[in-house]
Amino acid sequence: MNEQPMKQENSVREAMGRRELLRAAAVGAAAATVGVALLNVGAAAATGGAGAGAAIRAFKLYTGPDNASHVLEGTIDLKDRVDVVAIHFKETAAHSSYDWHPDPEPQYVITLSGTLEFHTRDGETFILRPGDVLLAEDNTGSGHKWRLIDDQPWRRAYVVLKPGAKDSFVPKSAG
Repeated sequence: MNEQPMKQENSVREAMGRRELLRAAAVGAAAATVGVALLNVGAAAATGGAGAGAAIRAFKLYTGPDNASHVLEGTIDLKDRVDVVAIHFKETAAHSSYDWHPDPEPQYVITLSGTLEFHTRDGETFILRPGDVLLAEDNTGSGHKWRLIDDQPWRRAYVVLKPGAKDSFVPKSAG
């Protein structure tokens, strides 16, 4: 009986086992990173201190009936849970910009580092800082543009909403 094919089969099984363990470890590490990042976001963006009544500053980009992007300022309801389908991360070099575009899908964009200035075609502007959450729902229409205005790269987490999911954005009350 030839032991060589059996040794090769065992090596393949071990490699597959290691690959699965590494994949599981990577998923666990990513989940831990997101957890820590979200805790940091909550701490950095809290208004009124770390106690009761703290809120995470948020902006909502949406497409209006005029087919243009518009922005609302508000907060994230910390009691809500939102159905999501994916999370991914991206980094863009300091001093970068991105010209007119709509968002590819409804998603939260959680800024971990970098300060950006956003513009809509109608002249609405806002500044997004580390700890802020952007609810990007301007998936059609004329879109928006942004540029980094500090010396940091833009590190962010994209949390893609499940189609039809209710978001947890609470608009700032007028007045």
